[in-house]
Amino acid sequence: MNLIIPFTKDIKFNSNISEIVSISLEHDYTVNDGEILGNFIVSGDYKSHEVSVNKEHFEYVLPFSVELTTRIDRDSVDFSIEDFTYEIKNNDTLEVRIEYSVNALEEKEEVKEEIEEEPLFERVEEDVTLEDMLDKINEDIRDDEEAEETDKEDTMETEVIEQRDVTEDDKKTIIDSINDADDAFVTYHIHIMKETDTIDSVCTKYNTTSNILSEYNDLSTVAIGDKLIIPDINE
Repeated sequence: MNLIIPFTKDIKFNSNISEIVSISLEHDYTVNDGEILGNFIVSGDYKSHEVSVNKEHFEYVLPFSVELTTRIDRDSVDFSIEDFTYEIKNNDTLEVRIEYSVNALEEKEEVKEEIEEEPLFERVEEDVTLEDMLDKINEDIRDDEEAEETDKEDTMETEVIEQRDVTEDDKKTIIDSINDADDAFVTYHIHIMKETDTIDSVCTKYNTTSNILSEYNDLSTVAIGDKLIIPDINE
């Protein structure tokens, strides 16, 4: 929005005006919904007689308003004085002529997206009866129920297979991995490693050696909580 607005006002003094010695123009304004309200402040000094050496001060507040036809962004308003002139009329009236501009950006209107609602029922052709519609709805319901049952059966079958796999894996005990190289070892101990355990302390506890332990365990990656197979030698 760009506006150039003229403003003219006659200011009647209480005394004669012989000469305007000095004059100044100030302004203030506020932006409201639909309008701009403000004031021009005209002030200065004048002589009431030509031969007078005394100056008298004057100050007048001239209100103005600007109607806005569109919504504007208040923070974007730029108000400027473009021109200011004056003239003495009838020896007691000061005519002021002000031209000012108002520039502002218009607010963007929010575009609401219209959501098209899907119809609850498809468009019915003229030759389709109410009974046909009910049959179609019941058929759709049966199809949905059958599909749901099929999904449940597939899920149950998957769970049974997974459970069966786990059960077969559980049957594999730690003894099945024992090397059958030496028939003299018929009893085995299972030791769970603790924070205070070392390979040497385990060997001492079970009266064995690290070489024998290495035949049944991977001693390079022993950690806390690991299980060690320890043969009990029966001579």
